[in-house]
Amino acid sequence: MTSKFITAVFATFLTSTAVLADLNEGLAALEAGDFPVAAEQLAAAADAGEADANFYLGRMLELGMGGQADLPTAIELYKLGAEGNSALAQNRLGLLYLQGEFVLQDYERAAELLCGSADQGDANGQFNCGLLKLQGQGMEADAEGGIAMLKDASGQDHIGAMNVLAQALIAGEITEKDEAEGLRLIQKTASFGNPVGLFSLGQAYAVGLGIDKNLVEAHKYFNLAAANGHPDALQARQVVEQQLESDQVIEAQRAARIWRPEVVAPRSLQDTDATVTE
Repeated sequence: MTSKFITAVFATFLTSTAVLADLNEGLAALEAGDFPVAAEQLAAAADAGEADANFYLGRMLELGMGGQADLPTAIELYKLGAEGNSALAQNRLGLLYLQGEFVLQDYERAAELLCGSADQGDANGQFNCGLLKLQGQGMEADAEGGIAMLKDASGQDHIGAMNVLAQALIAGEITEKDEAEGLRLIQKTASFGNPVGLFSLGQAYAVGLGIDKNLVEAHKYFNLAAANGHPDALQARQVVEQQLESDQVIEAQRAARIWRPEVVAPRSLQDTDATVTE
């Protein structure tokens, strides 16, 4: 695949403005929503050997940023990026092979790509490779290796990895039990406003798991989780509400109303579907 191909793909985006073949400049234009300039700069960067540029061009096409969505062509760009050792492209392409979407479903190829991304230190790759190791999908099951991958991703504040690792530490079935560390991870993902973290923290308060039992706090976090779309939070909140006095319910609702996430986790084109829901 050459710059001529990429230029043809993005012909409707391009302008006659001269721009630098610079990945960072392309990403800055993309962040600013200037899709024509972003496409031109990223295409030039890709032609200059920037493998990650192919990933970002692919994501633009996959998401229809500045034009019509085109996943089959995006996949060709992901393949080119993966061949150039882009961890971002490897992770995205690996997930597509895992799902069998516009490519043949191939668990072994998926594992190769996802774990290749993980080996380069990509947090999404570490998370997805870790899950495959735990599940034994596309490779032999390796609980120890899977937990190690999740720990690496958690160290980079990967929300999905922190949630999965927290549950593993609390259960103590596939790794050494450590409720305190599991609770710390739950509290951290909840602080991002993540619905799974909010729901899990509500559960911890509801039963006193690693923390003093507090049904008012449990109601608050179930309420927040429900507002953020957690599918089980509504029923859990109702169960807790039946155990509270009316003034306690009002107290919990007021606390939920003024609650704000400590840190808002940024979203970017690097955020891709994972093998499990965060």
